[in-house]
Amino acid sequence: MAEPVIEIRNLYWKYPNISEKSTLFKIENLNLKIFRNEFFGITGATGSGKSTICQIIAGLIPHQIKLPEDKLTEYFRGEVYVLGELVSALEKKENSYMIIGKGSMAPEVGLVMQDPESQFLTMSALSEITLGLQIIGLPKEEIMRRVKESLSIVGLDDLYPILDKLHPSELSGGQKQRLIIASFIAMRPKILILDEPTSDLDSAGKIEIIEAIANLKKIGDITVILVEHDPEILKRFTDRVAVLSEGNIIAIDSPENIFSNKDLRKYVEVSELESIIESDEDFLKKIDADAARSFKPKRNEINLGEVAIEVKDLFYEYPDGALALNGIDMNIKKGEFVALIGQNGSGKSTFSKVISGYLTGWKGMVKILGEDISNKRIRERIPAIVGYVFQNPDHQIFNRRVDSEIEYGLWNIGIKEEEIKKRVDETLARVGLLRKRDEDPLFLSRGEKRRLALASVIAMKPQILIVDEPTTGQDYRMSKEIMEILMEMNREGSTIIVITHDMRLVAEYCRRVIVMKRGKIIFDGKPENLFENEELLKESSLIAPREVQLSKKLKETGIMQDLLLSAREWLEFLKFENEKKRYVLLTFEAMKKHSKNLSREIISKAGKPDAIVYIERGGMVIGRLMSDYLGVKDLYGIKASYYTEDGIPSTHVSVGEISINIPINNYILLVDDIADTGKTIEAVMEKLKKITQNIKVCTIAYKPHSSIKPDFYSYIVDNDTWVVFEYEEQETRRSFEKRNNEIGLKFIEEKFGR
Repeated sequence: MAEPVIEIRNLYWKYPNISEKSTLFKIENLNLKIFRNEFFGITGATGSGKSTICQIIAGLIPHQIKLPEDKLTEYFRGEVYVLGELVSALEKKENSYMIIGKGSMAPEVGLVMQDPESQFLTMSALSEITLGLQIIGLPKEEIMRRVKESLSIVGLDDLYPILDKLHPSELSGGQKQRLIIASFIAMRPKILILDEPTSDLDSAGKIEIIEAIANLKKIGDITVILVEHDPEILKRFTDRVAVLSEGNIIAIDSPENIFSNKDLRKYVEVSELESIIESDEDFLKKIDADAARSFKPKRNEINLGEVAIEVKDLFYEYPDGALALNGIDMNIKKGEFVALIGQNGSGKSTFSKVISGYLTGWKGMVKILGEDISNKRIRERIPAIVGYVFQNPDHQIFNRRVDSEIEYGLWNIGIKEEEIKKRVDETLARVGLLRKRDEDPLFLSRGEKRRLALASVIAMKPQILIVDEPTTGQDYRMSKEIMEILMEMNREGSTIIVITHDMRLVAEYCRRVIVMKRGKIIFDGKPENLFENEELLKESSLIAPREVQLSKKLKETGIMQDLLLSAREWLEFLKFENEKKRYVLLTFEAMKKHSKNLSREIISKAGKPDAIVYIERGGMVIGRLMSDYLGVKDLYGIKASYYTEDGIPSTHVSVGEISINIPINNYILLVDDIADTGKTIEAVMEKLKKITQNIKVCTIAYKPHSSIKPDFYSYIVDNDTWVVFEYEEQETRRSFEKRNNEIGLKFIEEKFGR
């Protein structure tokens, strides 16, 4: 490989905190090399340090952050080299330290940040591209040639004739991102850093932009660093990927190796289905055709109430004469969960601002809960009824503490102090920001700011909630958590409208989809009907999620009757396909016998454990029995399950907390009734490894398909067999009957003669 153009050595960084509270995030002992002409990916959970590393490479950190001069070593240590130059380091001068190095590497290094608005400097869209070119002294002819070229690359060439008349604020979120990318491409940097540069773009636009940048790399001497959550993008375009977690690089490898590594899946964005499937073709070949034909996905259809939002003949015209909304007619009922989607600039955000009372000057009729908001007196009451979460969280956040941001809105609507404290605690916990309650929002990541903006609105419990791009900048797990919060609000009675480009979330959570194009509604219906309409998808620059594409292949061949929309529905189908066909009964006497025999074997081969941990509830009886037989007094239970509350399997096992307060000199014995899939045991072992690496697993039964083979077990059972306790037998038989499990019913008939 070519020589490194970026080298970070033993870097330590911690943000200062204006609130004088200790900040939790830090980077420790970071070492990284990125090579010439490489397309390098960076991924990881929200708040893991991706943007921080980008700003370190660009020379913004630490040079442009004010640090206490007498405490520099508490915040920054290490060395950063870019293009052979020292960018940042710490030098000791007598009894003090100073930061040395070149600092900003512009124009050789270009950094496209997550928030395009934070990089706008001028009053016209054209000047945003020409300013940098003028500063480096290019002649006018070359400047205009590069402007046209860069606009064409990012798909904004149609705006060229009016670019000098457009203020950047008049562009849509996606157009703003394209404009900033164009301004950096025009500079022709040697290193281009893209920090989630397409988060506000539609799915087709996202591919288009990154493909264009990849082509630039092929024809020119440019190194590209891409921060991205989407595994498909990273697999398609990058040479290597670094995985970050809490400021540390967990792994650097090819994207294929990263996303196929089971140990790394908790750090990267992989849906439940993607974690099961490695090859679409191999996966589809294994599908049971009979099961696929008979499977019907469960989709909750809500009993809707009265009309919450009524819109007739709605028009809105921009000052330049462009028509943003062109005759919109729509009714949304109380209790609906609606996705509003479409290309950038299609009118989604404009429409939302009209119905939330933020935008005036429109023509037509808009009623909220039966009241006409053209009436100023009624419009003034709208903020108490309609909550609006902006696409850009910086337009909403203005307090200097996280918890104060939520308190502010609650004070304004007259909530009492005791209730405010309760709601702040509950809401911060829901959005995963409880530990950051006293931090300054200025130092939150872009994704964390979005969650804070959402929290400040949902704490007020609005009847109607409009969320503009709620999951941009979030990793997959956090995106799901946010959508689950919105689902919970919907179940509690709120009407939810989500503006999004994320088709996975549309497919999984929304039962109604409205597609807009050039200010008009071109589709209004169920997501499955949208995803089956290829012409409409193409017209709207939409790409169906992988989960839908897989089931479309099965439906086209006649194997599957209904499209499966989400990972959840696929897992439901796989559970249906692998339904248990028989069961074996495990009596209390049998448990005693197995526990006694296993205890003898354990003492003989491993010696006495220091503690026993049993997985509730299956391992509880066995754990207590083995505690007696092994003479181990320190017995602990731990909750763990890979089933949701709806009984649907998930690869993300939820594990409870455990505290073991004795020294572990020998080992911990982990006990369960059966090693079935092995996922639960694996997850508990990960938790216990924080206490000791010495863990041995003991189960009574073991299935060959389990990912974990216990160190000690009594017998093997077939993969399609349930191991059932005495008190569960009747429940198991009813389950066979309820699910119309033909093979299971036949087993019962043979066993019980009925």
